[in-house]
Order: sequence, then structure tokens, then C-alpha cells
Amino acid sequence: MTKNHGNKSVGRMVSTVHRYGYMHLSKTFDQFGLGRGQVKFLMALFEQNDQTQEQIATVLKMDKTTTARAVRKLEDEGYVTRRPHPTDRRSQIVSLTEKAFEMEPLIRSILEEWTTALTKDFTEEEKELALNLLRRMADNAVKQIQKKEG
Repeated sequence: MTKNHGNKSVGRMVSTVHRYGYMHLSKTFDQFGLGRGQVKFLMALFEQNDQTQEQIATVLKMDKTTTARAVRKLEDEGYVTRRPHPTDRRSQIVSLTEKAFEMEPLIRSILEEWTTALTKDFTEEEKELALNLLRRMADNAVKQIQKKEG
């Protein structure tokens, strides 16, 4: 008889957290015309406004097509504007609108509430350890794919 190692699978646990987080945050952000996918792009711009789409894609480790689609949706909803890059005609600068800046505290609060729910009953040390381990796993995942794509 084989043992069930399902509860020891890092991939399965990360997938569960991601899936339920996506469901919760999608429902929460939907009322603002935001998909969960667009929120990460806003967060990148909250950290540093006025970036090119390529810079955003690099920071988020996303492909250019996904980034362009998300930025277009954010622009349609009035959260960002795009303008030509002053020295590179092929690039566009993405900038937050007043609507986005007004939403920033609420968006940060919603994300913080989810993090608090996920880390309920964790000590500060456990929270820090979990974040560091997840960051390392994310870096390893990126490196593995880059190695395969060569």
C-alpha cells in the first residue's frame, strides 16, 4: 500500500492558496472593475509610477502579451494612462490616474486583510520565514523555466 503524500506536496499547497486567494480577491475587486490579475500591475505602479510596459513585465516576471492586455484593461477602466516614451518610440509609459491613487489605500487594505487571514495564528518569525521561503520558491521556479527555455 502506498502512502498519500498529497499533503506534503509544495505545489499542491501553493496551488490551493493561489486558487482560493484568486477566488476571494476576484470577488472583492470585481466591484471596482478590477480583476485580480490587474491588481498586481497596479501594485507595481504604486511602488514606482511611470514605467514602461516592458519594465512592468520584468518586475512582475510576466510576458509582454499578458502585460499589454492587463494595461489595456486598466486603461479602459480609468486606472492608468499610456503615453509615448520620449526617447523610444516603440515604448509607452504607463502612469496611474487620480482614480488609481484614490483606490490605493483600499487596495492595500484588502490585500493586507487577505495576508492576515492567511497568516492567522502565525508568530512574526513564522510570517517572515514563510515569506522568505515562498520568495525563494518563486525565484527557483523562474530560474527553472529560464533554464529550460535556455
